[in-house]
Amino acid sequence: MDRTAVNRERQPSPRLFLLDGGGEKTALDQKQVIIGAEIEAYSIALSDYTIGRRTSRPRPGVSERGERFTRDTSIGSEYNSKPFTTTREALFLLKSGLRKYLRDLYRGETDDDERLVPLLVGGWTNRSAGTHLHISLAEQALNDDDVRALAEHIHDQIPLLLAISANSPVWDRRMTRFQSNRVLKGGDSYFAPLERGDVSTRDLQELRFSPGRKLKPPTLELRFLDSNLPEFVVASMVIVKAIVLRWLSNKGPVNVLDGEEYLRAREQAATKGMRTKLPWKGEWKPARTVLDRFLWEHRDELLAMDVPKEVWDTFKLLKRGYNGSRMVTEAIHAAKREHAQTWQRRFAKRYSEGLELLLNGNTIFDFAEAVHVPLPAIDNVWLGRAGATFYE
Repeated sequence: MDRTAVNRERQPSPRLFLLDGGGEKTALDQKQVIIGAEIEAYSIALSDYTIGRRTSRPRPGVSERGERFTRDTSIGSEYNSKPFTTTREALFLLKSGLRKYLRDLYRGETDDDERLVPLLVGGWTNRSAGTHLHISLAEQALNDDDVRALAEHIHDQIPLLLAISANSPVWDRRMTRFQSNRVLKGGDSYFAPLERGDVSTRDLQELRFSPGRKLKPPTLELRFLDSNLPEFVVASMVIVKAIVLRWLSNKGPVNVLDGEEYLRAREQAATKGMRTKLPWKGEWKPARTVLDRFLWEHRDELLAMDVPKEVWDTFKLLKRGYNGSRMVTEAIHAAKREHAQTWQRRFAKRYSEGLELLLNGNTIFDFAEAVHVPLPAIDNVWLGRAGATFYE
């Protein structure tokens, strides 16, 4: 039987399993933490399925209040979401926002040069497309002290976030053996690493404090994530939101890294993605184990978030070693096996078809089937630790 069909047959309702910690549980509200996303994208021209850096915009008048479709001077297109207060809202609105780029779905004639589909990968030419997350708080404005304290918590989990979000196996139109060329080739230039607790007000650092302006609150900006499919963006967002909720509860970081350990883990995550080893409390463990440990340590925060099933499925795929970069790699290999000389157009055609399915409300398994990537079964994948699971 087809593995993707099996995955779709069984869809249990996700439930976080909490052990009694022996103390009172702090009431957590995910709406305390507001996150917005900026996603840069290459473009696929539907007229000939070529990939480039042309700017795409939706039809006039279809954007919602709070979202923007802009031109990125380096990549081409950039989508700025409205701020999200819940993870369900984030997944729904990211998909509905990115869907507006698909002009063929709307009434009216579309010129060939406007029939552009976003390619949500971190690298294709020798430029790097990224996803930036902006963090703010609902009931207070972030100040310098807040941002530095929060940055200490986030800093230690950046290697895990890089492994989850890696999605640039292509660089200068060539396949490489790396998961995030964007980090390895452009990190020092565009989002240089900082020491633990450091935050910059300059653009070209991995953590940036934006003091805000009249219509925008102060935010902490995370600049190191690759451009990616909405499911992987929201999975990263869940990790970040869990960290911020833990910080708001005055709990300490769960996994403190020293400087040398951090830099090594950052490079390993960019090189091998979810198939690498990362440090956890002094020991180097498989990334899938570190993901499990993180989810378990943040189980109270995750319960407060009411994470959608599609995102739990994404975490299960990550535990099986599949991030966006591995899916792109296998999709390209499938296209090359059929015809090596035209693999880029074949890949682009399948990707555009798969993305339309995904943004129309289908699952990441439907996207994978469209790009000819057989995903592994996830029904028996547990998240958390032995003896406890996030599912009943």
